[in-house]
Amino acid sequence: MEQHQRSGGSRNRKKKPKSKAEPKPKQAPVMIVARRPDSPLLMKVANRNIAASARPKRAKEQGEGRPDEDSEELKSAPVAAEPARRVARIAQAPIATILDDDILRRERLLERLAQSEGRIVISRVANELLNGTEPLPQTQEVHLQLLEHVDERRARDAMEVLARLFTSQTPIKRPILEQRLRRLETEADEPETREKAAQLRRSLRAA
Repeated sequence: MEQHQRSGGSRNRKKKPKSKAEPKPKQAPVMIVARRPDSPLLMKVANRNIAASARPKRAKEQGEGRPDEDSEELKSAPVAAEPARRVARIAQAPIATILDDDILRRERLLERLAQSEGRIVISRVANELLNGTEPLPQTQEVHLQLLEHVDERRARDAMEVLARLFTSQTPIKRPILEQRLRRLETEADEPETREKAAQLRRSLRAA
């Protein structure tokens, strides 16, 4: 009897229904609205989106608080001055520097001429000076060296300058002067050169 009741009691029990999984809430779709360039942003009014206007904003509508081009505020505003543009210029060497270089070169050549030895070396340095724009200085040192020039015309010019200088100055380096005049008197190719050398030597003896 007890076994029947137990079996009956087990049949009378109600099975609990299996709990179903609660459905996940669906996510609201994301709305993407394209906006044209220069068009106003969307404004929310009463939970509604207002579509952007197809007409682009004017310059006055885009800038908040900016004065219009024709407004008095814009006209009275000071205009910023444009920065001055730098103009490229060609730098020129000072004329004084060029002149100083020519003077220095001439002085060096004169010093070389006074210290040179040998007819070829003296003639080469003398030609550099003679090819310049300035005339040779009228000094005994310079024209005593020109007596050794390979060009007899240059030697004759030097004898003329020396003859003029000897009227007011005492000859310098007399032994060297006489030696060079004697060579021209005996070894010169042109008669005019030999005659001038002989005249200058006689004037030195009479002095």
